[in-house]
Amino acid sequence: MRTTILIDANTMNLEQLKVEISNAQQRPLSGGITSNNMTIFDNGNGQLTLSGDITITIKVLDLTSTGVYTLNSFMNFTQQTIANKLKGNIFVGGFGFYKYDSNRKKFTNKPCTYTIRYNFNYIVKLTQITMLSQLSGNDFVLAVVDDIRSSFTDKYGKSRKVSGLTNGAGGPAIVSYNDWAKYPYLAVHEFFHTLSLGDIEDNSQKQKLMYHLGGNTGSSVSNQELIDVNRYIMSDISNVARGRYTNPGLNTVNRLRTFLNSSSNGFIFNKAKFR
Repeated sequence: MRTTILIDANTMNLEQLKVEISNAQQRPLSGGITSNNMTIFDNGNGQLTLSGDITITIKVLDLTSTGVYTLNSFMNFTQQTIANKLKGNIFVGGFGFYKYDSNRKKFTNKPCTYTIRYNFNYIVKLTQITMLSQLSGNDFVLAVVDDIRSSFTDKYGKSRKVSGLTNGAGGPAIVSYNDWAKYPYLAVHEFFHTLSLGDIEDNSQKQKLMYHLGGNTGSSVSNQELIDVNRYIMSDISNVARGRYTNPGLNTVNRLRTFLNSSSNGFIFNKAKFR
């Protein structure tokens, strides 16, 4: 997150300026994606390792009529599953970018091709909120509703009920409470839509997390899908060289309001809670 510091040259000396900059750098970041302790290691043989602590925060908004009394257990399962899926090293070959200067810890303007090793330590947090004022513009949000009364036609020509919907990369994501209770991986599936992944309808891939015909029962994520997720989370690797990062604005509140109120989506929820 870029922080603007206004300086009065007549009243602020160099030491005061250093303190002001230090304070700005220590302020906690907020948003769906925040990162600290980011580093880049060049092995000298065409491979860059990207490391650091990345926190993924998902704010959960219960819009059901009666409230989800098992919400904490649902959230814990979803949190642990997402964290487990994001673990491990991911390698991408033939990555075209710019030459990294290890001494200056920044990228030059000279084109270069690398193998990228994503070695991030992912920390996943699901936190319940009760009102829109607890959402910021760059937050990820998962809303729980009573039902979703809409359907889609799969590639085989069969009409199917919708259990969850996500408004593209960045979200928001919406799940039906009753379907979430039947399919524990449903919220994980929808959140990975938020991280840019698409649905799978090939019947030979029912074990995949992103398979969405006949209930979300699969849980496997391919290496290519994890590459796509890491690229979404850190779309510009020059941000790693800056040490800290937070995702740009997603217009979360307006997108959630528009998505929920679209009659074509068929969301059934307690509108009194949506304030």
